[in-house]
Amino acid sequence: MKFCSFCTLLLVVTFWSCQTPFQREAKRTLVAIDSLIYEDYEVANDSLRDIDVFQLNLKNRGYYYLLSTILKSRLDESFVSDSAISVAVESFRSPLPNNNIARALIYQGIVRYKIPNIPDSLVFTSLKEVEPMVDAFPGLLRLEEETKLWFFLGILHYNNNNFQQAEKYLDMALRKAEQMEDVSAVVITSLAVFWRYMSIGNREKAKGVLDKLENVEGISFEDQYDIINARAAFYYYYKDYENALKEYKILEEQMSEVKLKPRLSNIYYSISRIYSGLGKRDSSLYYAKKSVEHFPDSLGEWQDYYLFVNLGSEASKVGDYELAAAQYKDAVDFLVDKSGERSEKKILELEKQYDLSEARVETLRQKQKFQRFAFIAGAGFVLLVFIVLIYFLNLRKSRVEYENERLMRISAEKEVAGKVREGFQRRHLLRFYQLITQREMVAQQRFDMLSQKYIRSDSSAYKELQTELNALKEEFSGMMYDLMNDDLFYSNVDVPSGFPLSNTEKVVLFLLKFEIPSVEIATVLGITNNNLRVRKSNLKKRILENLSDYPSLNNLLALFN
Repeated sequence: MKFCSFCTLLLVVTFWSCQTPFQREAKRTLVAIDSLIYEDYEVANDSLRDIDVFQLNLKNRGYYYLLSTILKSRLDESFVSDSAISVAVESFRSPLPNNNIARALIYQGIVRYKIPNIPDSLVFTSLKEVEPMVDAFPGLLRLEEETKLWFFLGILHYNNNNFQQAEKYLDMALRKAEQMEDVSAVVITSLAVFWRYMSIGNREKAKGVLDKLENVEGISFEDQYDIINARAAFYYYYKDYENALKEYKILEEQMSEVKLKPRLSNIYYSISRIYSGLGKRDSSLYYAKKSVEHFPDSLGEWQDYYLFVNLGSEASKVGDYELAAAQYKDAVDFLVDKSGERSEKKILELEKQYDLSEARVETLRQKQKFQRFAFIAGAGFVLLVFIVLIYFLNLRKSRVEYENERLMRISAEKEVAGKVREGFQRRHLLRFYQLITQREMVAQQRFDMLSQKYIRSDSSAYKELQTELNALKEEFSGMMYDLMNDDLFYSNVDVPSGFPLSNTEKVVLFLLKFEIPSVEIATVLGITNNNLRVRKSNLKKRILENLSDYPSLNNLLALFN
């Protein structure tokens, strides 16, 4: 995960570094214009006109086309092609997607919706692609843009009789519009919801929407005109012809003041049907004729054959059968013509889908090339990092092994030197003990000879010799105890420090450790062999008694065999 983030950052830095100062300055200008679109769109429009789009790189050109499309939509300008906004969509898809791709897709759908003969499937494809983005990243879009997204998705479902889905999206759009506190957006969205309720015959909810709009303040003349039209249709649908006629008369009087001219043929057709419902044949025939006369003002959808059928029906009711026959014939001819247009429209739709598929295939090819390059670059980078990491790990391992080897060598050298020194000390000490023992034995023999020589002639001299001999033995024993210190003893004999031992016992254990004969040990201690055996027996017995407290004493028992 960290590696992917690093690669992404590296690509971003590389992309940014490749931009010239002019392109970076152009990007800052476009961002500044973008911030003005929803605050002061006229100033934003003037600033955008000062930019030469052909001097921009692909990324900035896509941004320019997005802002240009948004401004044209806000200024209610018409669209004849979706090529500019499609450039914006593709530029934001690569090399790295950003949040503007969602905005570009929304306005691509809006532009396609407003262009005649563009199939709903193409509009739906663009808008539907944004929905998972908004779900995954709440707050990705401004309220104005998110309202448009849900509104047009609702309208598409409404137009294709998917009423349940239409209600879902239109309700979402209405909630977003209310959050935005945009009166025009609230009116447009509310009317879309109203027409949805009318289409399924939900009278109460449809009336509730109209009643709620009565309490909205600050409604523009254009939006008020649409509300009157909705109210007139509501009255007409539920056969309240008197109120319906009043509302349609208002529409007829105000139609010249509306910027976006309404379909006059539809208004006259509705008035004709109202008069027919009221039983006023002449008035119904009059407005039926006006609806057909103003037919060129309409978009010429196939449903408009009802205009001819209505006039034929009203003419037959008043006995004008010639006019009725002519209108029925026009209705049939109109349907025949429109069926051909619908076939051509279907062909155009398929061609458009094919062109779009080709464009997407090319885009996918470019995307795959980039992904392949990114993968190879990423794999190469990972391999390089792996090699460097292995090198440093091996280097570190070698250094650690070398250091361990050096420490082990020093330790071994110290251990060998210590053993040599210790062996030398032991040999020197034992040799010293042997010299002491030999000298003591020689002295003992010499004193024995002197004693035998003078014992008969001078008893006092014998006593002095014995005294001197005892003093010499004590001196030898004291010398032995002085030489036998605790450091020397415990470093050579494995005895717990807590186990109590006398100096004589320490000498005995020490000399037994180095396999000194019992005779020499008795001589060193100045005691007889029998006395030494008794002392060894007592010491062994005491060791056996304390084995439970000091288990390591078990190693000393072998010295007494």
